Amino acid sequence: MAATVETRIFHGESPGDGVVATNVRFKLADNNAQDVNNPVVRPDAGTNYSYWKTIALHCTVAPDNAINNVKLYSDGALSWTGCTVYVGNETPGAYQQATGAGDSGDEMVASHSGITGKADMFSYTSTSPKSVSGSISYVTGRISDYVIQQSALTSSAVAGNKPTETLTWQYDET
Repeated sequence: MAATVETRIFHGESPGDGVVATNVRFKLADNNAQDVNNPVVRPDAGTNYSYWKTIALHCTVAPDNAINNVKLYSDGALSWTGCTVYVGNETPGAYQQATGAGDSGDEMVASHSGITGKADMFSYTSTSPKSVSGSISYVTGRISDYVIQQSALTSSAVAGNKPTETLTWQYDET
């Protein structure tokens, strides 16, 4: 039988197994509430950041053998003027809660102990996806290490809610 997998988002001090992520909203709060509270503030100059978002691929029905070779990609085009969605270069195995103060989240490279660099998430496409560490065999649970994402707004960002963007997981199941 084929495995059943889902995207989970992790937040709070003790995230446990996370919660199913039907949508991820970048905001100035460490939660997954799909509301208009805690918006990221467009700066007069420089860059403001959302709290980082921690996601992972999770298995709820075990594979016959294994799931591995996990990758994540976008369509290659973010439609949010003045904004960038970054992804950490590393996919840490340990969870770290997102932080921030005032009008900005803490920038992930400077503040997340498992991230030393970042890239534009939308530079990863189906022909050149981001590799994500992790695998699972014969059991349920978290498949991948954590993927850390964060939005950045500049003074040229257009105010208001942004249209939905889609990211796609890819993996091998044997």
